Amino acid sequence: MDGYEEGGSYRSFFPPSVRKRVTQKIPIFPELTTLLTGHGNIKSYLYRLGLTDNRMCPCEEEEQTVDHLIFKCKKLCNQRQEMIRQIKNTGGNWPATNETFINNYQNFFVKFVKSLELSD
Repeated sequence: MDGYEEGGSYRSFFPPSVRKRVTQKIPIFPELTTLLTGHGNIKSYLYRLGLTDNRMCPCEEEEQTVDHLIFKCKKLCNQRQEMIRQIKNTGGNWPATNETFINNYQNFFVKFVKSLELSD
């Protein structure tokens, strides 16, 4: 299904250890759930379900996917730059992995995710 791997997005954010996953404290809100699972109001997902005929991001650069939103979307450049600045100020590296967003930079990542407008 267009390179779609069931649970692939979710697994990229969390370690394989079930014990660690169930003890991890993360805020739950719709935009974060959408990014963690790859399900929700993301054009590539809606396209796979046949709910839209357009999988392109409103930035018109490429398909709107989780990775595109986090790493490439030009409409999120300012928010991404702020997250990068915060990560680097704590000694972190960019690009970060999805797992480190949750394990090491959760506050910065959550702030970035809250800035998303996935209704377009």
